[in-house]
This record gives sequence, structure tokens and C-alpha cells, in this order.
Amino acid sequence: MNVYVLTGVFGIISGLVAALADVPLVKPGKESDQMPGRKPQKWWAEVPERRFTISFWLSFLGQPGTYLTMWMLAVLISNNDSGLGLALKINTFIGCYTGLLCHVIYCMKPLVYRKIHEKLNEAEIEEAVGVLDKVSVAPMILGFATLWLGTTVMVMIAIANGSLEVPKICLLLNPIPSTIILLILKKLKVRIIGALGVGFMMFAVLLTIAGLGI
Repeated sequence: MNVYVLTGVFGIISGLVAALADVPLVKPGKESDQMPGRKPQKWWAEVPERRFTISFWLSFLGQPGTYLTMWMLAVLISNNDSGLGLALKINTFIGCYTGLLCHVIYCMKPLVYRKIHEKLNEAEIEEAVGVLDKVSVAPMILGFATLWLGTTVMVMIAIANGSLEVPKICLLLNPIPSTIILLILKKLKVRIIGALGVGFMMFAVLLTIAGLGI
């Protein structure tokens, strides 16, 4: 078992942990929106505070392994296409410091709301909580462009041109198919875990397959 397989297995576990980190951020119950909310929501004060701290720690523990997975994919790709491998390394480097920041904001909003919801009116609460968007919107856009879109495109190119030596069926191992499946499950009112974390798991499975072929 080589370092790529070991990193892949670690990445699968890390991706699952990161995906579970999104679960405490959605309203309990089958009829919930099943997506973390940006605007103040009354249910934030109706659940235990530890729900949001648990979410942070799951993300904190899960994210590093997912970034290591992407970096090791870049290392493998660099063996056959140094330019594409370098691009993926830069993409991973830029994206990795946006992920936890974005998740922290989603955890901070409910915690702030809990402290002020009985002291301010709804307009004042929305204004106070909304201030956090001033430092989170740009990282969220950058995170989507790098961690989700950038990595997906570059890995698919690497598989298509053979610089990542895996079967072409592995083109399906990325966040796009997994997100589609999760959205279908959501429409069926099935409780789902975080789409980005599941996407990271797909990259980890891909790395494991690539490692086994070495």
C-alpha cells in the first residue's frame, strides 16, 4: 500500500467528516430546506448551542485531509503534465484557506443570533448578523471557483488526456454527479450530508484508484 492509497483512504474519511459538518447547520426535520442559511433563522435559538460548535470541529478535522487528497492528485498529474499539476497545486493552495473560513462564518451566525435575538428587533438582528457577509462573500465565491469548479475541471482534463492514469469511467468521480444525486435525494425529502464533502470523497476514491495502479 503506497502513500497515494493511504492518502486516498484518509481523504475518504476526511471527506465524510467534512460532509457531516454541514448537517448541524440545517434545520432539524424532514421538511427543512436542508441547506445552511445565510439569513437569521428562528430555529437557531431553539436547538442546543453545541450543535454549531460541533459543526465547526467536524469541519476543522475533516478539511485538511481533503486538501491533502487534491495535492496528491496534483503530484500524480505532474508526473505526466507538469503544467496541469502545478495549476492544480496553486488551485488547491488558494482554495484551502477559504474553506474553513466560510464554514466558520456559517457557525458564527447562529451563535451571534442566539446572544442577540431577545435584545434586538428582526431588522436590527438581520443587520448585525449580515455584517459577517462583508468578509465571507468573496471567500465563498473564491472557494467555489477553486475547490469545486477548478479542481473538477482540472482533474477531468487530467483523466481525459491521460496525465492521470485511471480508467475513463473515473470521469464520474467528481462533485458534479455526486451533487446531482444528492439534489435528487433532497427532492425526495431524504436527509442529505454536505455536497462539497461528498465531492471531496469522490476525489479521494479517485486518488485511491490511481494509487492502486502504481
